[in-house]
Amino acid sequence: KDSFPQRHSPAMLQTALPAVQWIDEMNKAFQDLKQALTTAPALGLPDYQQPFHLHVHETEGFATGNLVQKHGSHYRLVAYYSCHLDTVVRDMPGCPRSVAAVAAMIDKSSSIVLTHDCVVYAPHA
Repeated sequence: KDSFPQRHSPAMLQTALPAVQWIDEMNKAFQDLKQALTTAPALGLPDYQQPFHLHVHETEGFATGNLVQKHGSHYRLVAYYSCHLDTVVRDMPGCPRSVAAVAAMIDKSSSIVLTHDCVVYAPHA
């Protein structure tokens, strides 16, 4: 008695999509991706001797936050966060929505910041 794959393989071959034609653009994109994955990481480790800086933004009911620290003459990304604000908050005016976004991002970043200094930046709506 034939197994399921043996009985259905010919039918699947007839309905299968054609093989992908690998072109130079695809090869370049693949090589670029490999290069990006093998270079320095995008996120830095937290330095608890330095204060944290949390940049928060809210737009269309989504809160985003970037947690950074001074690293030499520039800032290094330590973590980034996002969340969908609940329906009650989404219906509020701009200023309370911004405050809710800040609260959400402080909550999300608390596992890294712990009890260390953190300066929060948020646009005032």
